[in-house]
Amino acid sequence: MENMARHRIIGFDREMKSFTDWLADAEAKTSIFSISGIGGIGKTTLLLQMASTARQVSVRSLWLDGRGGLATSGAFLAGLEMSLATEYGRTRDRDTALLPYIASELSLQPTVLLMDNCEEIEGLEGWLFSSFLPELKTARVLFVCASRNGLPLWQTNPEWKSQLRRFPLRLFTREEVYDYLGSSGLSAKLQREIAEKTDGHPLSLALTVDMLLSESADEWDVWREVPAVLSAEFLREAASPSLYRALTALSLLPAANEALLNRLLDKPLEGADYYQLTALSFVRDTLDGISLHQVVARILREDFARRTPEQFEAVRHQAFVLLAERFHSVDQRMQMRLSAHILELYREFLPSAHAYANFSSSLKPGEQKPFEQEDLPDLQRLMKASILGSDWQSELVDPDNYPALLDEIADQFPEGIFVVRDEKGGPLAFCAGLWLHALSMPLLERYAPGCRQMLGEEASSLHQLPPEAADTIFVLLSAVNSEHSLYRPEELGALLMQQWLVHMTRGLRGILAAADPQLNALLSVLGFQACGKVTGFAGIELTTWELDFRHTAFDQWIQRIIRQTETAAVPSAHPRENGHRPSIERSEMKEMLERLFALDKLEELPVMRRFRWSGLQVRTIIQEILADARQAGPLTAMEKEILIAGYLRKDRNKSELAASFHMSRATFYRHMRLAEQHLAYVLGDRLRQAGGASL
Repeated sequence: MENMARHRIIGFDREMKSFTDWLADAEAKTSIFSISGIGGIGKTTLLLQMASTARQVSVRSLWLDGRGGLATSGAFLAGLEMSLATEYGRTRDRDTALLPYIASELSLQPTVLLMDNCEEIEGLEGWLFSSFLPELKTARVLFVCASRNGLPLWQTNPEWKSQLRRFPLRLFTREEVYDYLGSSGLSAKLQREIAEKTDGHPLSLALTVDMLLSESADEWDVWREVPAVLSAEFLREAASPSLYRALTALSLLPAANEALLNRLLDKPLEGADYYQLTALSFVRDTLDGISLHQVVARILREDFARRTPEQFEAVRHQAFVLLAERFHSVDQRMQMRLSAHILELYREFLPSAHAYANFSSSLKPGEQKPFEQEDLPDLQRLMKASILGSDWQSELVDPDNYPALLDEIADQFPEGIFVVRDEKGGPLAFCAGLWLHALSMPLLERYAPGCRQMLGEEASSLHQLPPEAADTIFVLLSAVNSEHSLYRPEELGALLMQQWLVHMTRGLRGILAAADPQLNALLSVLGFQACGKVTGFAGIELTTWELDFRHTAFDQWIQRIIRQTETAAVPSAHPRENGHRPSIERSEMKEMLERLFALDKLEELPVMRRFRWSGLQVRTIIQEILADARQAGPLTAMEKEILIAGYLRKDRNKSELAASFHMSRATFYRHMRLAEQHLAYVLGDRLRQAGGASL
């Protein structure tokens, strides 16, 4: 298959407009463009695009590779002389000195000098400022310098800083990723997976597409090999093995000073090594210590986990212990940063196949900004769509009153609205509730009278509590943009939940009540504590949930999630009753799927008692199987999608499901039965691989 995507250039609109403006300006002076960014961000690709554009308008362009070409002034001038000779047939008379010749040639006509890999330009800057650039003051030359760290010294030069323009390259947006993938020929499902896993990193995106389009590619190998290739690309910038080890350790920390970083290393860094780390393009020096670019950190972690999984687990746990130690000794800003980082480190323990939240995506939120009144029409629109989709809103409240409740919260208690935004600041998802205190309690009781039963004796004291002492948020409404063309609702649900959890770790308590079995299952996995039953609107029985960071340390909460999911994933030591491979009938599999989010009813099934399974163990294993991108035995990717849509999301009837898969009802039922049968086989196979132990 011809790879169309690799020839497409996207995401350089700002840089190319400035470049073409310079080309078109007859009065343009000698100028410098500084192109900077981490490895694989697209610097060389941009320079190639500029060279092509210059040729199209007949402007001379010269190319100089900084690896060797910037070692000395003689090498720099010799490189330009060679480029003039080989590309334009211009040669120097023997009697003409090299510097005057180059200056004269560059002054004859507008010229673009494209210099790639300019990391070593520092050693040449003194000569450039004193001897070379002054010769070109009246010429029309555009120097385009691509480097990982930019040109910091040029920004302070009094004579040339006004002629310098900086262009730090950024990651692709999700929209640009889909634009790149649009002509690749890859399936829509694969394009979505690539968009979710590559973080908008151009080289990661290009490598993934190229490898998937190669005839010998195995999809699982691609997801393993790409991090290894990129890891090598980033580490190439580091100078020694000690720096490699330090960067791998730093990928497990949000930020670290020299002392903290050394606690993760077998051999401590020398002071000079730590200083060298700060000079790398993907390392930032912050008030909290040095930190890695988020994409580089993720890629180094993935490669570390692939190469030495046991060592990765040990070092990750060590990092977790160090961060947990720091949690209570830092300010709230740093606590939230630590919380977000630890959730990222342990992402695989969070649900990846759930109707409301898929934490496997690497989606990052836009800038965190508080609710603003101009957001309200968007939030009402999201909530209206959510209600039509039968997604959760508080069953304590009359559904007819949802819009009015959101209006009143926005008007009187806007601090109770939490918004997740896209790159442009538009709302992607929100949750709304009330901080409980004397002023907000009347509004809560008016819309959700059942809250009295939930709060019990505490309600009276809350009626006396001043607003500034409030530490409890009662969540009532929530919605995501389920119609967004770039993000799946489950991605946005996970992003909303993750950001809200990070917000709560400041020492707050969150409470809500729900009858939705899928939401109840998710809250249980996320470490919420069930606190009993209450009666909601129209007599609906609700489960009440609480997550209290006032009395629960963040590290204890994370460890509870890890223990719960590890218990579900690791078989217990009950012997198998016979020597045959465990067998599950299709009808039994169907019953298990139907009761997946009602654990008490699930555990009543004969098949559960036969294999001595707990409901949580079965639900977790099934969700893992359905979320795994690899084909599991006879269970195909399409069959997984059918099971997820039919049993996990459950947002459409069978006719609508059949139409969404472009099948008749009869064909859809046939595929559903086959999918149930294949899932039963895979689940049974999990028992066999575990050596007969039950899950």
